[in-house]
Amino acid sequence: MRRLNKVLLIILCFIFTTNTLPAHAEEIASEKNGLDVIFVMDYSGSMVSNDPTHTATGMVKAFIDTVHSADIRIGFVAYNDKIVTSAAPLSINSQEEREFLKTQMDSAQYSGNTDIGLGLEYAFGLSNQDSNRKRMVVLISDGESDLKGSKTGRTIENSNMDLNNTVDACTSQGIPIYTVAFGKYDGNKRVLEDIASKTNAQSYTVTKPEALIEVLYGIFNSNMAYRIQEITNSIYAQGNQSIRMKLDDSYLDEMDVLMISPQQIGETTVHYGDQQIKPTNLVHYSVAKISEVNKNIKELTVQTGTVKNQELKVYLISYRDLIPVMEIDSQVGRNKPLPFRIYFKDKNGVMIADDSFYQKFTPKLELYSDGQSDKKRTELETSVNNGIITGELILKQSGIYYLDSRLDDVMESCIFDSIRIQVVNTPPAGALPDDIKFNSFSKEKEFVLNNYFADADGDHLSFSIEGGSEDIAKVNLDQGVLKIKPIKSGVQNLVLKISDGESAISYTYSIKVVPIWIAYWWVFCLILLTVCAILWKVFHKAKPELEVLTEKKAQNRFQGKMDAYFIGVPDETEEIPPLTFPMYKIKDNRVSVGDLMKEYPDASATLGLDNIFLIADEDRKMILYHSSNSLIMIGNSIVCKKIQYSVSFGDIISITSPDKSYDVEVHYISMIQ
Repeated sequence: MRRLNKVLLIILCFIFTTNTLPAHAEEIASEKNGLDVIFVMDYSGSMVSNDPTHTATGMVKAFIDTVHSADIRIGFVAYNDKIVTSAAPLSINSQEEREFLKTQMDSAQYSGNTDIGLGLEYAFGLSNQDSNRKRMVVLISDGESDLKGSKTGRTIENSNMDLNNTVDACTSQGIPIYTVAFGKYDGNKRVLEDIASKTNAQSYTVTKPEALIEVLYGIFNSNMAYRIQEITNSIYAQGNQSIRMKLDDSYLDEMDVLMISPQQIGETTVHYGDQQIKPTNLVHYSVAKISEVNKNIKELTVQTGTVKNQELKVYLISYRDLIPVMEIDSQVGRNKPLPFRIYFKDKNGVMIADDSFYQKFTPKLELYSDGQSDKKRTELETSVNNGIITGELILKQSGIYYLDSRLDDVMESCIFDSIRIQVVNTPPAGALPDDIKFNSFSKEKEFVLNNYFADADGDHLSFSIEGGSEDIAKVNLDQGVLKIKPIKSGVQNLVLKISDGESAISYTYSIKVVPIWIAYWWVFCLILLTVCAILWKVFHKAKPELEVLTEKKAQNRFQGKMDAYFIGVPDETEEIPPLTFPMYKIKDNRVSVGDLMKEYPDASATLGLDNIFLIADEDRKMILYHSSNSLIMIGNSIVCKKIQYSVSFGDIISITSPDKSYDVEVHYISMIQ
């Protein structure tokens, strides 16, 4: 794996035209297990001549200072023929934690013999075997085990036994041991090569101590997304130097400027935008850490002082910590397009959409079927669209397939776990109409079967008839057209076999030929319904609206009283005095104005008062409803026929006869004025 503990996002969607499965969108993320690494360093006396200035230790400390601290813990074991000092894997998230670990390393001095088995066994014991984190060991030694003259009581056999047992344990638990033959190696390098080979790691040789930093980053290139650039490797004259670096990487979380020199590194300032960063100066190496990266800044400058003929290496180490995402359906129908998308999310979970960013990657996607992981792989094409990497494939055969995917650029190779894709063949589906009724007089009916049956995968369908009698109907199938000719009444089952080339279904169709008298029963029912409808229309009369309104307001009673004033009567008619009608005494909830003025029949008839009704309403109101030909007004509003009007206390009802001979005002008032 090129990159540890990244997130694989697989969106599972089940999409079918027919026979639809429930669709679920689920995010499946692998947990970040992190990395624990223990440096096992040879502190025997021979290192005094191989590394008199402790540059090897300095390069490990430089790695501690520059490595991205997001999810890595570092431990340390210094050994000779005994354990000199050690530290279990510690977090290096803060500068204080880094300084503590480096102090532990500085507390030991080179002396004594070499016992590689002891150092490795002790380092294995420091690793957390109950943790889900990935574990790794880096062994740095300048010679093979040598215990001649050692006063520890251990023998070379003891050392070799511990070495073999530790290598076996690391192999079984998947812990690689990377080995570095350092300086003028004294002994057989095959021992270190065997240790690395057996634990699925690599072995390196470093002749110059300052070259160790590049080896260390080479070891960790499969566990971090980083880029290490050598900016300069020169010999400088005495004076002030200005070293410029172009910045062209995107979406970085951190940048570190690492300076290495056999001589004392002079006063240095790193200029980054408006920032002036003073590096941590540790004699032979110096580190300037930029943890807030501004994508708009495209250059930084290192200004440093050098002495005459000073050898100086300057590295720019860039880190990013993005979440790679593969978006693809894990189940798809045969012959259906299966699109996929590949992109990154930042640490806040926001998708990065950037054409120029993804064009720097080289995607490699290989598809293979179940049981064929080592052969018949198909490489898929991709392109950058709408800011991400996209592609599409179509699988024509059902079964289980696997997709291996990776992205490579200058900073990392991101490898996704194999994605399992199930390609489902959806059987044909459909049905002939079940509402077709045959009788012995019916004509031959034809069914174009492709109009009734379909395949969700778009396959061509073939049809055939499975055995059966033709007593009731004669059946014929020709080029996908089914013909049925009824012979006599009864039931006959027809079995059709429908195949899409990969699977087939049997469909049973029941041919029902009914007798004539049953076939046309609906005609008699229609006649009967028509007669019933006519009779109902003749004899059923809707209840008048006035009756409906009266029943609806049956629970209400009249309130107050009404005063009537005839303000206009015919010339020959005797004047009618003011009248008062105590409405609260009326027991019914409806009364006509004619009933109230029955003592004046001529006026009542002329005004059509028998067709003017008052119905008691809620809140001491009344409803006025009339079919009279008189002009009726409530206040200034004309009252139309057969429409409900509300009358409240204080309202005045004006009634004028059609010939205008009578004119009366009715005042609706409460009992107490």
